[in-house]
Amino acid sequence: MRTIAVVNQKGGCGKTITSINVSAFLARAQRRVLLVDMDPQGHATLGLLGKTVPPSKTMYEVLVQGSGGNRAVLRDIIHSVRENLDVAPADILLSALPETLAGLVGRENILSDAIGCVAGDYDYLVVDCPPNVGLLTFNALKACSEAIVPMDPSFFSLHGIGKLLETFDVLARETGHHIAPRVLVTLYSGRSPFVKAVVDEIRHHLDGRHFQTVIRYSVKLAEAASHGVPIADYCRRCAGFEDYQTLAAEVLQQEAELLEARPATTPASTREAGAGDDWLLPSAPAATPEGVLFAIEAVGATHVQLAGDFNDWASDGSDMEPIGGVWTKVVKLPPGRYRYRYVVDGQWQNDPLNAVVEPSPYGGHDSILVVDDAGSPAHAN
Repeated sequence: MRTIAVVNQKGGCGKTITSINVSAFLARAQRRVLLVDMDPQGHATLGLLGKTVPPSKTMYEVLVQGSGGNRAVLRDIIHSVRENLDVAPADILLSALPETLAGLVGRENILSDAIGCVAGDYDYLVVDCPPNVGLLTFNALKACSEAIVPMDPSFFSLHGIGKLLETFDVLARETGHHIAPRVLVTLYSGRSPFVKAVVDEIRHHLDGRHFQTVIRYSVKLAEAASHGVPIADYCRRCAGFEDYQTLAAEVLQQEAELLEARPATTPASTREAGAGDDWLLPSAPAATPEGVLFAIEAVGATHVQLAGDFNDWASDGSDMEPIGGVWTKVVKLPPGRYRYRYVVDGQWQNDPLNAVVEPSPYGGHDSILVVDDAGSPAHAN
């Protein structure tokens, strides 16, 4: 399951419109999509469910913890919008969450824990974040591995994007959780030389971290949201329809690139084990351009972590990301010899796809990984 946060601390940049319409077009492409509304304004909920009877339970009930630690289950609050598209609604109660959870250890990981129960039900999880960088947004970022950053082409937006990217860097440095952000230019009007200059500046300074697609200004997008429907159900002959359809195609192209980049050395027995339709298969550690890819199949698990010599066997920042029933994490490792294990729902285990193990001083066995000078892993003594 790909997890994508749609985030910008600046309001009025088309964030919720993007969340709604990229989700809808992915669903039209036969991908199972869950849109999680994490904005207390509940605009994504309103933009998909319309002015219907307010949901009896929302993300507030999922995220809040009572004295006994009981929470509503995410699956229980989900509303079906149409084929392949569901929404987990929000309302103004979410604004009380930071105060309600003040002092709670691990409060920034609650959404990560909550989505585990639906990881096998969807191909995409899209999170509409509030227009600020607080507890709700940090929960979304910790739960997601990618981010779409909508940005209207203005001077203040250009300045704010730099600050937001710094936030991603802080998150990676403090927690070890990495986000792959891409900036999306929205509300574009090519009539102004200044607007064109801002877009050129984005493409120059954010090489490889922006979408090629540009979302043009279209009043039809706002009209569709006011009717509680995506643009595809409101107007198919407008710039908004064309642009979000193109954006979804670009997101799907990234999916194809991930498919091509998956390890080619996956054992045939794994391919026959029922994971053949997933777009990432479990394997022994494999080299990628970003680092060493660790992947383990743990269908039904709610929390999987990677621990080893490279992170001092610490659990903080070691969370793996679910993609279907396969959990993954990419780690940059210098040449050397490493011990590692997986922690699946609190249970430590060695890598079932790496035959090279050594007894652990704490019981059981540690898997052994050797990274050569080229950055490629070898599973040998």
